[in-house]
Formats: sequence, C-alpha cells, structure tokens
Amino acid sequence: MEAAQSKFHHQFDDALKSGDMFALYEHAREAIRAYPDDPRARYLQTLAMARLGEPVAALEYYERNRVAEIGSEDAVALRGRLLKDLAVRSSGAERVDMFRQSSSAYRKAYELSDGYFSGINAATTSFLAGDRQEASELASAIGRRPDIAEPQDYYAAASGAEAMLVRGEVERATSLFAEARRRPDASPGMVASTARQVALIAGELSISDEQCRALLASIQPTPVIHFCGHMFRAGWEEEAEIARAVRAILDEADVLIAYGPLACGADIVIAEEILARGGELHVVLPFAEDDFIRTSVIVGGEQWLPRYEAAKRAASSVTLATQMRNVNDDQQFAYCSKLVMGLAQLRASIMQAKTFQLAVWDGVTSGGVAGTAADYDLWAQQGGTTQIVPVPRNRPPLDYAPVEVDEGRPSWSLHSLLFADFAGFSRLDEDRLSTFLEVVMGRIAKVLDRHGEAVLTRNSWGDAVFAVISSPSQAAHIALEIQAELDPDLLTEIGLPPEGGMRISLHHGPIFQHFDAIKASKTYYGTEVTVAARIEPRVPVGSIYTTQPFAAMIESDRNNYHFEYVGMMDLAKNYGVRILYRLGTGDE
Repeated sequence: MEAAQSKFHHQFDDALKSGDMFALYEHAREAIRAYPDDPRARYLQTLAMARLGEPVAALEYYERNRVAEIGSEDAVALRGRLLKDLAVRSSGAERVDMFRQSSSAYRKAYELSDGYFSGINAATTSFLAGDRQEASELASAIGRRPDIAEPQDYYAAASGAEAMLVRGEVERATSLFAEARRRPDASPGMVASTARQVALIAGELSISDEQCRALLASIQPTPVIHFCGHMFRAGWEEEAEIARAVRAILDEADVLIAYGPLACGADIVIAEEILARGGELHVVLPFAEDDFIRTSVIVGGEQWLPRYEAAKRAASSVTLATQMRNVNDDQQFAYCSKLVMGLAQLRASIMQAKTFQLAVWDGVTSGGVAGTAADYDLWAQQGGTTQIVPVPRNRPPLDYAPVEVDEGRPSWSLHSLLFADFAGFSRLDEDRLSTFLEVVMGRIAKVLDRHGEAVLTRNSWGDAVFAVISSPSQAAHIALEIQAELDPDLLTEIGLPPEGGMRISLHHGPIFQHFDAIKASKTYYGTEVTVAARIEPRVPVGSIYTTQPFAAMIESDRNNYHFEYVGMMDLAKNYGVRILYRLGTGDE
C-alpha cells in the first residue's frame, strides 16, 4: 500500500474511533478521488452516510461505490442494514418489501462467513416481512450454534435471546434478555440498541399486554437522570448520610447515566457516586470554567477543588452551556438547568429509557429563576418525577465570591439560529439563477413571512439564508416547512440539478444584539452564530441537522419532533467537537 493511501487508512481509523462520521465521510471521499478502487474507502464512505441517518443517500453510494463487489460479510450486510433502516421508516406493502429485501441481503452475508450477526438479522427481518416459517428455521439454526448456546459476550447472549423471540418462545426470550442485560460488558448503548430491535419484534407478536410489558422490561435500558442540589461546605457532618441516601437511590434504580453541574456539595457527591458505579457522568457548566470554580466550587472550601477536578477528569463529557463569563445573571444558571434537563430527556428518548430528577433539597420553595427549588419546579412543570434526598436547612454558610460585571457589555439573549444554503448553486447558469431566486428563495421568504414576529432577523446572500428565531420549536417548524416547500420533484420540474437541494443547520444559545450602522437595523452576533454557520456546509442535501443544545431545548419543552443521533463533528479552529442530530417530525 502506498504511503499516501496508508495515511488515508489511518485517518479512517481515527474517525471511527472518535465517532466523527463527518470526518470519515470526507476522508473516504478524498481517498476515492485518489484511489477509486480502494475497497475500504468505498465501504466506509457508504457506512458514514448510513450512520449519519441518511439511508436513501447511503443506498445510492452503495451502488455508486460498487460496495457489493467487495464481497465481504460487512459489505454485503451493509445493504441489509440500509434496507432495514428504510423499512422502519416505511409502511404498508413498501415496508414489507423493504424488510424482505433486507433479509435477503443479510442472508447472503451470513452464507459468506457464517457470522451470527448477519444470521440473526436475516431471521429478524424475515420475521418482520411476515415470512414466519423461514424466520423460525433460521433463528433455530442460530440458536444451536455453540457461540450462541454458550455466549461469551453481550452480543452473543442478546442474539440468542432474539433468536428465541423470533421463534415465538417469549418467556424463554424474556429470561435470556434479562441475563444478557446483566452481563458486565453490557453497555447502556448496547442495551438500548437491542431494546429498539425487541420493540420492533414485539409489535408483530400475538402476545398478551402482560407478556409484552415483561419482555420490554427485561431489556429496559438504564434510567437517565438529571441531578441537582444545594451547595454546602466541605466537612459538613451531613455529607456521609447524603452520600448513603444518594447511593441507595442509584442502586435501586440501577442508574448508570447522569447529567448535571458540578458545584460543591450535592453535585459533586452525586457525581462521585455515579462514577463509583462505573456509570457515565455528563457535566454541564453554566459559563466559563474558571468563573464557575470561583463562584460555585471553592466557595464551599478549597477541599472541594481536587474532588471537582477528579470528577471532571472521569466524566464522559464536559459541556459549557455558554462560552460567556459569569455576568451575575441568574438566567445563566436557569439556562444551564434547562439544558441539563433537556439533555437527559433527549438521551432517554433516544435510548427509550426512563428518566427522573435526583434532588438533594431542603424543601424550601423559592420564587427565583435558579437554584434547587427552581429546578424542582421546572422539572415538575415538564411532567417529570423527582426522587428527593432531604437535607437540613441550617447548613454552614458558604464563602462570598464577588462577581465583576462589565457594565458596558452588550445585552445577550437566548435564541435559535438557522443557516441554509442550496447545494449545486455555484453550477447554475444565468437562466436557472433567475428561476432559483424566484421559486426557491421566494418560497423560503413566504415561510419566514408566515412566522411573523418569531423571526427576529433574516438575511440572504446568493443561495445562503440566515435567520434568528425566537425559540427552538419555532425554528424547527420553520426548517421543516422550508424542506417541505422544496420538494425534489418541484426542483427537477423547474430545471434545477437533480443533486441540488437545501441543507439546513439549527443551533440554540446565547447571542448578542447590536446596531448595524450599514444596514441601519439591529444585528445579532457571537460565538454561537459562528458555530451554526460552520455546521451547515456539511449537512447532507435535503436534511436538517441540529446541535445538541438545540435538540435538548426542544426536548425539554416536550414538542413533537424526532431527533436521530448522527455523530460528532470537529469544527476545528478552537470551536471544539459538536454532537449533532438529524431533525424529523414526530411521525418518523
């Protein structure tokens, strides 16, 4: 292998390890340009598009890249996966046909290597296509395999349980799924993936409601919690009892995933208990870390600092709700809390898991917008349940941490940002440019007009569109309307290139408002505007991608939208890694 080609393969490995499917796609595209017959590049470009939640586009790449000709189990099974993804999104006869085609592809992969992964997927998709006898025979063959009968890892154990379920042995399958879930290598993500598969099968089984509940409960993913609580001084005699109470709740509910801040006192105690269980800790800080440490960590004593740093190092993720400094505004803490709640709800909905709030609280109500009482009230308003660890009200006082406020700082507010552009615009000639401006941009303008005051500002240059929108739910609605207005058949009818279409990015966060002397109107700017702009050029045609804060804020409002996790994108130039989701309607 040439050195340059080997470099591409190292890039593939790095992207797969980090989960950056955008980088994987781009590296594979570059490799194919240089080495069009490289089988790994052809396969991984298609896989990247599949993992980005675009099965239609991925299927086109599958044919264009001649992936079937590679001949490996993974290459042939990938077609089965794409057809299965399309089947799940379809209905009626089309759904049945897609599942049947998927089963055929998986069976070919199974015959190539005798791998149980392809075999169990062939059986399940055959079952979902209505071919029950064929599915049962294949599932029986899978169940008799030594590596399934005596499983050595989670996937083998779950595949054996799935084989039993396809054969209709519901009670035995329920028992085996429960055993698989208890295996030490069963991660929350693995269990969640199996739970989605089981739910698909359960929907086609003729079983009682009681059997169905027991089946789904056997493979129920771990709960996802949001935590909050009072700050308190290091060395407070109540800490040991608080830790015991927190531990008991986590143990009883088998919690392995938690989202929250990391202030001194309750937050750090809960974080330490989550980590001691081997769980995932996701930390969200309201503003710049050095300000947070000064105002929310060492105010309880310097002893908290090493515990804060240890928990942060062990955390699965650390997110700043805003890049701002502490401006002595409780709305910063309120936004952080709402974001934390939304992240927990978003993760739970994707995993099909339960969620609850764990609050270390003295029970004293408050009329403020931030604090434990405010977090409790907000969660309750969203219909959430809370488990409370009670604490005394007479806690030792914290140290005072003055906050320097820049009186000349421009005003900030929380809004949503929409960026869009038209793929293929640069290749339009003058005649088609006129049609584009009249039809495409005209329809987008009408969508924005329909939403009136919700659109705080709008701008365009060439094919690009930028809008600041009041709330995430309104921004999502506008983005979906824009894509609905620009149906691919319409674009073809007016002579635009078949590969053309809008790509839209959505983001939410704090932005600054100022006066633009050139336009003689208000303008919005800030780091979050740049983030949204950097994402949009890498969105697949016809899709809407959102950042995690946007998806979380929608989720915290319980609006009827669907978010599909698509991966991480490294924005480079100190803008960090962003987790992205594909936006659809609640019907998907």
